[in-house]
Amino acid sequence: MHHTSYPAISPDNAQNSAARKTVVISGGAGGIGYATAQAFSVAGASTIVIFTRRQTALDEAKASLDAENSAAGRKTQVWTYQLDIQNAEATQSAFASIRQRLNKGEEGDEKDVDIIVCNAAALAQGSATLDFDMEVYRNAFATNVIGNLNFVRAFLAPEASAIPFVAIDGQVKQTTSLTYPSRKKTILDVSTVAPLTDFPGTAPYSASKLAFTSIMRTLYTEASKLKDSPIRIHSFNPGVIKTPGTKDLLDVDALDLPWVDVSLAAHFAVWLASPAAAFTSGRFMVSNWDVEELLAEEERFAAEPDLCSLVLNLRSVLVF
Repeated sequence: MHHTSYPAISPDNAQNSAARKTVVISGGAGGIGYATAQAFSVAGASTIVIFTRRQTALDEAKASLDAENSAAGRKTQVWTYQLDIQNAEATQSAFASIRQRLNKGEEGDEKDVDIIVCNAAALAQGSATLDFDMEVYRNAFATNVIGNLNFVRAFLAPEASAIPFVAIDGQVKQTTSLTYPSRKKTILDVSTVAPLTDFPGTAPYSASKLAFTSIMRTLYTEASKLKDSPIRIHSFNPGVIKTPGTKDLLDVDALDLPWVDVSLAAHFAVWLASPAAAFTSGRFMVSNWDVEELLAEEERFAAEPDLCSLVLNLRSVLVF
């Protein structure tokens, strides 16, 4: 169990290279999102794109990343978009703009975003389940489910019509005549273990985060049926981190929790996007886990489809 970064997940480890990759991060101007932008920059990503709602935060994040990249001699470009991912049209327009900019003056295969990090989240903490105002629940689901789903839909717009589906009544989605770009794409879902543990006062956050992770698992089941399985989806718990968001909600210094450094989550995200972590696609990961131990279990992952999955394990019960 790690609490800080280590060589196997370090973004300057050549095996975790993100060279020539374009990475889009929602909520990327602070906390885990900003640390992830830093990590992918170190890993050599060609373009980092940050989405967030506040222009001031965007400007500060871009200036800081540009300064860090320049000082290190990195050529990573940093693009920013002020938007709320709850706005589906604005999110689609942002991806259209990114695709246009990526392909401006380019010849050959059309470029697209390679990796998205679903990091934007509405946090809620401190009330009993029935004491939260209903608007808090609405906002949690509007951001953590609808907003992040808008983000994913815009990312997979070129592929969405070709993703196969068979309904419970046997009706089949018509995709046989459709072609789609076969480029590799990766979705990183910054999830949480809060709904799986006894964590009081988090009902709106926990329920909405679990809902989106469940949607991503269903999407993975469908997308994995595409030829060569070009779409990877990794949900992971980033760990207990003293981000600006948690500090706004809690007296973090008064809590005896297994805090981890934000770099652990950010660097773990870079490792998840690497070729070595492909076998964990569709599973639920925890950033504290040692990746070399995970790699040693690769054959077990192939043999046990429910390993590291959120499932209901029903065992037989004798009733007398």
